[in-house]
Amino acid sequence: QTSGSASAQAQTSAAAPAQNATGTGTVDEAAAQKIALEHAGVKATDATITKSKLDYEGRRQVYEIEWYAGGKKYDYEIAVDTGEILSSAYDEKTSGWSVSNSSNVTVSEADAKQTALGRVSGATQKDIYEWKFDYDDGRPEYEGKIIYGGTEYDFTIDASNGSVVEWEAESVR
Repeated sequence: QTSGSASAQAQTSAAAPAQNATGTGTVDEAAAQKIALEHAGVKATDATITKSKLDYEGRRQVYEIEWYAGGKKYDYEIAVDTGEILSSAYDEKTSGWSVSNSSNVTVSEADAKQTALGRVSGATQKDIYEWKFDYDDGRPEYEGKIIYGGTEYDFTIDASNGSVVEWEAESVR
């Protein structure tokens, strides 16, 4: 009797093509994020999602979701076909993620994204498919991926001075 959310999901996926109707439905990115956050006991407002992308684990489609909350880095894989949590992990990020070390970060996330987008003519915020803040040998940096116009751009931007440290472009088909 208390399957209100299950019936709501069934109604939203009812518009899916008939050949896709396996009875389980599929999970979209927002639902996968919600599943992971709820499992970890983290409120969406407390989490900074740094990676959320569709990928394959073997032949199975999964969402890879990473975020920071409460000094921890969380890493989840959620099955697209069932919403099942395939893997979950978290690491304490006390050394690199502490407030005392954040003084090295002088470039905002927004400025770093603009730097990257400025190198790909025509690309916008929606073309950024991965975004992650990390430390490499003690240096704060932003790593990301832009997919635009048939090309995938992988890059690293130094968070202390805004310079582009790495930039790769590869054609995707």
